[in-house]
Amino acid sequence: MLCEKPLALDLPSARKLVDASTNAGVPLTMAAKFRYVEDAVRAKSIVDSGDLGEVVLFDNIFASHAPMAGRWNADPAVSGGGVLIDNGTHSVDIARYFLGSITDVMAVAPRRVQDVPVEDTAQMFIRSADGVCGTIDLSWSIDMQADRYISIYGSHGTINVGWHESKFRPAGGDWIRFGDGYDKIGAMRAQVGNFCGALQGREELLITAEDALASVAVIEAAYASMDGSGWVPVNGAASAA
Repeated sequence: MLCEKPLALDLPSARKLVDASTNAGVPLTMAAKFRYVEDAVRAKSIVDSGDLGEVVLFDNIFASHAPMAGRWNADPAVSGGGVLIDNGTHSVDIARYFLGSITDVMAVAPRRVQDVPVEDTAQMFIRSADGVCGTIDLSWSIDMQADRYISIYGSHGTINVGWHESKFRPAGGDWIRFGDGYDKIGAMRAQVGNFCGALQGREELLITAEDALASVAVIEAAYASMDGSGWVPVNGAASAA
């Protein structure tokens, strides 16, 4: 089963989907295309190689203006929330791709700009099992005009994954370009290809059912923190690496 993101609006519903796929003996994955962006894959290889050193901070920005009045994404009865569950599901999946399990999360929603019944801007703060902290900026109402959507800061350098180019700078060195930017169609094609390969038993899913469950758990914890609760532990984080 190839399910759109988010996998579900809450953990019980998500677990029913996972159980159904397990009982039917079919693969289950969540359509979250950013793991399949070629530049993101190259950035992951730099992190895994050790050239970045010890990862310290992670930063993600998905913030640009999009009129949302009347759209299903802004109807909480259908979508389960606003920009946090919509754009934020992509953010959580790509953060877990680079950092592994997310154990704690805190989210805040500033003033609402659009006339919609859900948050149109949010900030999420995450902490991984390895102690890496991250910041995620999300908005349908402000355009942060960032040329990169992922930055990873390590003890030996910095990685920027951008919309038009991606580059790595070793500590004390010059920027080294390693990618040409975001290719939406290419990423979606790669994910469908990965899913088809998994159906045929030729390859493993890059986004597993456990990954999809973990994304739902992080978003659920983020919403729980929005009442001012501060840092909230992620349900099942210890087993969702």
